[in-house]
Amino acid sequence: MLKSIALAAVLTAVSAGAAAHESEPQVDPDPALAAMRYCQTLGIRAAWGAQARFKGAPAAFRYVDRERLRAWFMADDAPPDAVYLLDELTADDRPLYEEVALVGWKRMDDWLTSTPEMQQPDWVLLPVPFYYLCKDEKNAERNSMTA
Repeated sequence: MLKSIALAAVLTAVSAGAAAHESEPQVDPDPALAAMRYCQTLGIRAAWGAQARFKGAPAAFRYVDRERLRAWFMADDAPPDAVYLLDELTADDRPLYEEVALVGWKRMDDWLTSTPEMQQPDWVLLPVPFYYLCKDEKNAERNSMTA
């Protein structure tokens, strides 16, 4: 049941598409909801990096305008020569997006190395494993602070 709720939450976040590029997730006063929102956003960003790697992109970042990124995201046809992010990101925001997208890129590289004939993933569901990786890390942090 909890996984179904989390999956629904992740899918809701995915439907926002390029909106995850705009800013950091809102901080919710409830720590559990704040962690969920944080992991949803990270899951989407990591999935973009993973998708770029699956399509053959190197671990390089290119910045494009919002309309181009939205068109590529909706049509699933970004060029495979880089991981694309919004050009309007500030110098402070760019490293954060690059770091998370690179985590996704590296994870997909591991998956492709271990399964060379890997079928194309369902891009809508790809944020889910990244969401759970983030959630598990947050739970481990919380448990280590209470121990």
